[in-house]
Amino acid sequence: MERILLEKGWKLLGPDNRELDIEKMPCQVHDILLDHQQIPNPNITGINENRWIGEAEWCYRTEFEVEDDSGEWNLCFQGLDTFVEIYLNGELAGENKSAYMPLVLHGIAGMQKRNLLELKVKPPRQELQKITLPKKYKDRVPEFCKARVFRSGYHEFSGPKPDLIRMGVYGNIYLERVGYDGIQEAVMDVSVNAGLDEGKVRIDFTYFHPEAERVLEYRITDMQGNMICEGTETEHTEYLEIPVSNPRLWQPRSHGAAELYDVEVSEKRGDTVLDVYKRQFGFRRMERKGDMDFSVNGRPLKLWGANLAHADTLTGCYGRVKEKLYGLLDLAEMGNFNCLRIWGESEILDDDFYSACDRRGILLWQDFYLGFHMYSEEEEMLSMCRQEAETLVKRLKHHPSILLWCGGNEMYWSRDMQYKGEYCFGEKIFCEVFPNVCRKLDLGRYYHRTSPFGGDFSNDPKGGDTHGYTHLWFVPGRDYPVFLSENCRVSAPELKTMKKMMKPEELWPAGYQNVSTKRKPLAWPDTWNLHNTNDGAVKLGPVEHYYDAENAEELIYRIGMAHSEYIRREVERFRRGRSEADADKTRKTKGHLLWKFNNNSNIISYGVVDYFNEPMRAYYALKRAYEPFQISFSIGNHITLWAVNDTPEKKEGIVRVQLFSPGKNQVEDELEIPFSCCPDESVLIGDLDAFGQFKKDCVLAAFAEDDRGNVMAESMDLVEMERRITFPGSGKLSCISEAGILVLKTDTFARCVELRGGEDGEEFGWIFEDNYFDLLPGVEKRIAVYGKHERGAVQIKPYYWKKGITVQYLKK
Repeated sequence: MERILLEKGWKLLGPDNRELDIEKMPCQVHDILLDHQQIPNPNITGINENRWIGEAEWCYRTEFEVEDDSGEWNLCFQGLDTFVEIYLNGELAGENKSAYMPLVLHGIAGMQKRNLLELKVKPPRQELQKITLPKKYKDRVPEFCKARVFRSGYHEFSGPKPDLIRMGVYGNIYLERVGYDGIQEAVMDVSVNAGLDEGKVRIDFTYFHPEAERVLEYRITDMQGNMICEGTETEHTEYLEIPVSNPRLWQPRSHGAAELYDVEVSEKRGDTVLDVYKRQFGFRRMERKGDMDFSVNGRPLKLWGANLAHADTLTGCYGRVKEKLYGLLDLAEMGNFNCLRIWGESEILDDDFYSACDRRGILLWQDFYLGFHMYSEEEEMLSMCRQEAETLVKRLKHHPSILLWCGGNEMYWSRDMQYKGEYCFGEKIFCEVFPNVCRKLDLGRYYHRTSPFGGDFSNDPKGGDTHGYTHLWFVPGRDYPVFLSENCRVSAPELKTMKKMMKPEELWPAGYQNVSTKRKPLAWPDTWNLHNTNDGAVKLGPVEHYYDAENAEELIYRIGMAHSEYIRREVERFRRGRSEADADKTRKTKGHLLWKFNNNSNIISYGVVDYFNEPMRAYYALKRAYEPFQISFSIGNHITLWAVNDTPEKKEGIVRVQLFSPGKNQVEDELEIPFSCCPDESVLIGDLDAFGQFKKDCVLAAFAEDDRGNVMAESMDLVEMERRITFPGSGKLSCISEAGILVLKTDTFARCVELRGGEDGEEFGWIFEDNYFDLLPGVEKRIAVYGKHERGAVQIKPYYWKKGITVQYLKK
């Protein structure tokens, strides 16, 4: 099989008939214009000033040569967005109508030794307006749900304002010369038996010339390159079945090592290699024991993570966002995630991304690509969705990281919010088309109808999964839901990022006062609304618990800490999964996926990682709440202390609890409580009634220690809201840098210690293992430094202190 990648020599012709050179394909229209400095990057400010791009027609053009124009040729497109006419040597060769599907033009005619390929990209809104639907869909199906376009471009929920519709080429373009033969499609299944001691790999092949004779040679190697098995198949070459005895099992990162194998199959005729198929895979056994209750390799599995939005609203080209996605996976690992949700309103991710998740042991809740609206159920749409699902399942099902398939995002809920009691157009897609594909191609993997789904109503927390939008809705039973596939509040990025987003007069307008009144109820200036989507100003955490701000930095603190407090309280309760009064000690909540992980434009939004991959303070709250072994306080009629164990080992020892007075800067009282917590247990360690009556301006601190005095987990909490507590304004803070670690100590209680890198230069790209934490006197805090910087000045300052310190960091 001869494959020729068409990535060089392309030009873009725009509505003004000017040609722009394209350095390397794939590249979308916005990418090309940005590379040529024809437009600013709208993601920097969150304002799209060039909506006209999506309203114009664009033409990609290249010339290419082939040495031998005879034989059978295919022209393959891995990703076109969306309505594209394809011309070869002036003749229409095909059309693309789906952004989600690869397109292959088989047996193309008119191939010459020198060829001209043109891709005419049509304005999508105009093409959508041409699609007519029966009257029953009127006012129910919006225009962008009449066809298979990337929904994210048609609204402002997750990107710059106004909406930004991308166009053009986001996947590779290549020629296939079929020649004597070649593998047209290979579909791989991986399974392991109930005893976990016998694995099986099956690969089904289809060929361009199925009648031709061939031999398949295969080999499987482990991660160290050791040969596991090899062989030759000469008769039944339409499939291979390869047994592997006593395989090393792939585990999610919360459970152990992500063991992987490589398989390579060569299609040969005599000594000639006609084609080669390669994949990496893993053996694991995932079972659903109950409602959203999973086990992996026979062990209970709780899922903690977040929703991954597309990396950048400007481009769908994986190569342009790969580094950013890898950075997000680094932060997911550091944040104690074992699961990410690939959101149904997001976009196509490359095979490389799924392989990276396999290697890292990160499970993926994979949505099919439907989202929050009704959809056409005409046969053309059903057929496109069927092909789309078949392609996605065949491509991804061998990945051990794929946890489940889901029919889309908020399908029933969107209906209930707009047209309660009426038929949900699109139901045929996620109730018939998608599950039928999964039953046919991937029967062993769980299919979830839509998210949320289960219980007595579409967002019922008592069954299936729920979306935790409790800032706007009262939801009965929401304290201990079965599973949260979304849960959110909004906060602003840190000051260095906000300065890139806003002009100074927007950041803190002249005369602005951060006080909520009946005439000015919002907790931020009106100017911030220009850089926010989806009414974020009413979706904040408990900002009333924090002091009114007198400048932009204080306002960012106030809103960020409210977001962090919400995450801490909610996720700690979900991790415990039950109340003190529950006689049944079973953890009711099986998992929590925050909405959302990342902001894909520089806006004020739900993400805990900003557009520049800078973790915000809410990220660190989530990281601490996801510690695999965790201790936490529950503050109510009594104060109780809990342990939660999501590690494979039993944890036992004593918890040392201190009642610390920031005002007196001393421990007021202390007690020790023994504990024992087995894997997958939530244990009520005890209460703090022994402290009796105490002033609420104290800090609670707990340290879980093993029998050698090693600290396994710690927790600090406030009994009173922050704005009613007076914290020290100064003290002595020390820090030394040793081999990539910062070692901190203080002699005075330090509230919300912030580390900022690049005091002598570049502020971005510093990643600290922990940040925005409280520090008690005499406690040593060791923080690893990650990111791109080898050296530099790091400023360390508790929020309430007038001054901090600066330390020179050196990685080695």
